[in-house]
Amino acid sequence: MVTLWKRKPKPNPEPEEKEKEEEKDHRMCKTKSSVATASMAASASTATTPRKHQHQHQHQRSPRATATQYSTTSSSSAPSTATATSSSTAASLQALRDSLPDLPLLLTFHELAAATANFSSSHRLAPNSTSFRCSLRGHSAAVFRRPLRRDQAHVAARLAALGHCHHAAIARLLGAAASPDGSLFLAYELLPDASPLSALLRNPNSPSFTPLASWQSRLKVAADVADALHYVHLQADTVHNRLSASTVLVSGDGPTLRAKIAHFGAADLAGELLGDRRGRRIEGTRGYMAPELIAGAAPSRRSDVYALGVVLLELVSGQEAVRYEQNKATGEYERTSVIESAEAAAEGGGGEAMRRWVDRRLRDSFPVEAAEAMTAVALRCVARDAAARPDMSWVAAKVSKLFLEAQDWSDKFRIPTDISISIAPR
Repeated sequence: MVTLWKRKPKPNPEPEEKEKEEEKDHRMCKTKSSVATASMAASASTATTPRKHQHQHQHQRSPRATATQYSTTSSSSAPSTATATSSSTAASLQALRDSLPDLPLLLTFHELAAATANFSSSHRLAPNSTSFRCSLRGHSAAVFRRPLRRDQAHVAARLAALGHCHHAAIARLLGAAASPDGSLFLAYELLPDASPLSALLRNPNSPSFTPLASWQSRLKVAADVADALHYVHLQADTVHNRLSASTVLVSGDGPTLRAKIAHFGAADLAGELLGDRRGRRIEGTRGYMAPELIAGAAPSRRSDVYALGVVLLELVSGQEAVRYEQNKATGEYERTSVIESAEAAAEGGGGEAMRRWVDRRLRDSFPVEAAEAMTAVALRCVARDAAARPDMSWVAAKVSKLFLEAQDWSDKFRIPTDISISIAPR
């Protein structure tokens, strides 16, 4: 017991050994910033230096001198630290921009001119069109030109707001650029395998043929367009003002059939929805303009509903929105609209009158009751009084219900393909 009580205490490490350990720690932390290194070294010195050695340092340096030296060290390292932080922040922002390629970009006119070879004829989408195809930052794009009626400074704000809107049935907006002459160029995703609905319904080279030869395919296009326009009104909180059979792009076939509306945000970005329209030239597609637009009113959601109603009538009948036919008795050309022919079929009591009005290329393979219901929805959309037209929530729900019923009808009357019949002798 006496021996245990007389055990000598473990000696403290010598100052020289501690200084070597401090130098080792200093080398290990050399990659960190100077401010953090100084702070860590100061705390390490306080924790590991023997009491006697610590008193010597206190006698050699005054608090004022220590503070002055620390302040000088910090101020000398501040520029390098700020530069490193700034470069790191810039790299992070660039990485964030690169990770968001789907957002529309505010392009420059020179960038569009370079991408389209100065808008050469070889880049035109069609021989006589004012639209061009090009590649923008790795995306195949279609570029359209619109007169700019808003301040160029406001284009960026509206572009950022519309950039948050994405829908499977809307052609994606890639970017916009203002030209020196006061025009607005809009770039959209290019759908190489898509065709305008107008070309699919009315091919002048083969008028008796259409790829949309089933009732289900017609209702699928109608449901996609109605759902997309509902999104434009509800989520994007804007007006399309460009809807027609030519701005509905259809791709795929059978189960992969899809429809997208083009020119989303064009009217908004170009400023067509702003201010007084009196004195302006009336712009729009013949046959799709609501009566109030022709009278000079501003575009609205109700005028979009009118254009959708015309598209729905085209899908049911296959007829053009407005056509001119020659009167054999008088020899003069008379104007006929799809709205007038639809009203005549509906007033005929439906049934046989409706069957004669529906596109003959469907070959009577459609439910007459569904055709009557779709025509009734479309005629409500094209009411002359804008207040009498329904909103898109009601229209989209009705069209979606009819499409689901068309799927059930198609499944019920589809000819089985998994049954084989053999007539050979056994």
